[in-house]
Amino acid sequence: MKLRKKKARLNKKGINSVLIVAKQNNVGLQHAKKLEKMLQNRVREVHFDRSTAIRFRKIGHSIRKFNGDLIITLGGDGTFLWTAHKTEVPVLPVKLEGQGFLCSCNFKQLTENLERILKKDFAIKERMRLRCSRMPLGKIQKYMKTIRHGDYPLALNEIAFARKRPSKILNIEFKIDGVVFDMIGDGVMFSTPSGSTAYSSSAGGSMIDPSMEMVSIIPLYPFFSKIKPLIVPKDKKIEVTVAGGDCALVIDGHGGDYIKKNSSFVIETATPVKIVSLFEQNFYEKIRKNLMG
Repeated sequence: MKLRKKKARLNKKGINSVLIVAKQNNVGLQHAKKLEKMLQNRVREVHFDRSTAIRFRKIGHSIRKFNGDLIITLGGDGTFLWTAHKTEVPVLPVKLEGQGFLCSCNFKQLTENLERILKKDFAIKERMRLRCSRMPLGKIQKYMKTIRHGDYPLALNEIAFARKRPSKILNIEFKIDGVVFDMIGDGVMFSTPSGSTAYSSSAGGSMIDPSMEMVSIIPLYPFFSKIKPLIVPKDKKIEVTVAGGDCALVIDGHGGDYIKKNSSFVIETATPVKIVSLFEQNFYEKIRKNLMG
């Protein structure tokens, strides 16, 4: 007589379906298995993303198509950013290693607060994202965009137009309210407040409180130019044109494209990402402790 696995009952007010996304190293995979065991018989459905599932010889679930209650990422900021590109479902980013500045908790805190999480006893914080859209020049270009590129992933941190070849400088024009700014150098970055503590800060941009929704524009090593970093309201649409040179479009260090001369884009705000927050965190204390300590 076969024994049937006991299934968790449907919890109308709590979490019933969870997707686990793990960093693809031993630490990430080990913790993914631990979390699966912790969730068994507590939720009705536990899924792994496809990359993680393959390592366990299981059938994985698409992050884009997952419409359950919660996604838990195990790793650091990179794992969270890779996941945030692809979903509108609330995400709980758990730090296992690395800086983990965007993460809500570590694995020990996850374990200690698991019952709270399953009862949805948490806050959801929204962080703004940016959309980068190619401006088609005509019907053929519009068709080619659809079959070759589709939509670029939404950026939680930054959208960077950077030179493709180290030996060649890049000429980028960006336009705000009809005013054109010309920049020659390594490129230009458009950052959210979330990204202001990452690449943007390293490139000379200001750290921005995430409660202040705005776009930071940072020239990357301008060549004989007096242009300085700019901060603009989130409702501004920014037109960007690659006026000269071969360009690499990089979104949050994951998505992107190679761009040719005279290609134009629009940068604008998009739907925010939903981050599960277990504790009230002071942004300024986090900066002092993690980035200035």
